Amino acid sequence: MTVKIGLVGKPNVGKSTIFSAMTRSHADIANYPFTTLKPNVGVTYIETQCPHTEIGKQCNPREGYCENGIRHVPIEIIDVPGLIPGASQGKGMGNEFLDNLRDSEALCHIIDGSGLTAPDGTPTPARRKPWEDIDTIEGEIKQWLADRIYRDWEKFARKADSSGEKPDRSLHRKIASFGLTEKQVSLIFSRGSFPARFMLWTEEDAMRFSEVIFEFMKPVFRIANKADNMDPDAREELLQKYSGLYLVSGEFELAFEKALKSGMIKGGPRDFEITGNASRQQSAALDRIREFFKDPGITLISQIMGMIVQEKLGYVIVFPVVDESTWEDNKGNVLPDALLMPSGSTALDLAFKIHTEIGEGFIRAVDCRTRRVIGKDHVLANSDIIRIVSKTR
Repeated sequence: MTVKIGLVGKPNVGKSTIFSAMTRSHADIANYPFTTLKPNVGVTYIETQCPHTEIGKQCNPREGYCENGIRHVPIEIIDVPGLIPGASQGKGMGNEFLDNLRDSEALCHIIDGSGLTAPDGTPTPARRKPWEDIDTIEGEIKQWLADRIYRDWEKFARKADSSGEKPDRSLHRKIASFGLTEKQVSLIFSRGSFPARFMLWTEEDAMRFSEVIFEFMKPVFRIANKADNMDPDAREELLQKYSGLYLVSGEFELAFEKALKSGMIKGGPRDFEITGNASRQQSAALDRIREFFKDPGITLISQIMGMIVQEKLGYVIVFPVVDESTWEDNKGNVLPDALLMPSGSTALDLAFKIHTEIGEGFIRAVDCRTRRVIGKDHVLANSDIIRIVSKTR
């Protein structure tokens, strides 16, 4: 199972454009609410230097691809239809599609940086403050989760309290479908003073539990789209209010990709050259796009997932192999797998990630760069090349 990231936001903020820019797909894009009537699921990639450059043999990726020594490791993107106030109670299409976020490791909240959309997603000529929707939409998501935690609570609480089982273990079973581990549920208990007996819990406790989940276990990252049309003062105020927010333009990135494919330009988004294939009007538009991307405050959409998955969530990319000398699997494929592992993962965790039987039969592991034998508790680092020795191998 790969890492999954959910895209959320109110209608008409450009989520489908962001999704298309991330996945190079063609999600429906239009200037009216609820363009997306069902979740779009796609694949994007995070980049890392491929170790095959060290061994002098071309790699054979089983998933993703490798280009010019850069390995592109896939992650899954889920674009959820626009949310409006009351979505957690089923208004709009909220309830149906929020369920698609259950097993996302994190959420990207797309907001309209230009402030030209109303709370329901309809265009508005008067600029609103870009941050006005943040508390509303994120509050709906937290309420949705709290409602599901508290659903059938009395029946659950009576049984759990009388079982003698640890509270975190009982609650984990109830909310396991949200992709949380028992260890994470235990950490949430430790971060808040929740009643020891479930019969004493209130809806407010369920909401607090939901808020901790989104603060520490399923964090929300904010992306201000349409930054090419932002009011400068609003931009500065937005960045002061929400540190770590990304400023992007999905429309400009798609225009850049289209121009690149048509031969109008060559080079990267921040330094491309315009060729003779562009008209005067097209050249003027491309000049504006290039100047926009030169702004150091602007983030390229293609880079955001790498920043989130590796820098913010702390995932490392590990290359498991069967032969420690050739870095091949048992079929002669060089570095066939690049696995994303959570921060703090051990060699034993990697063995179980490969296959349950390999984890259960774990004997030792080998760091293929140093040929050093490592134990099951060895913490993995980014770009490690590891051989697992197991009773089943």
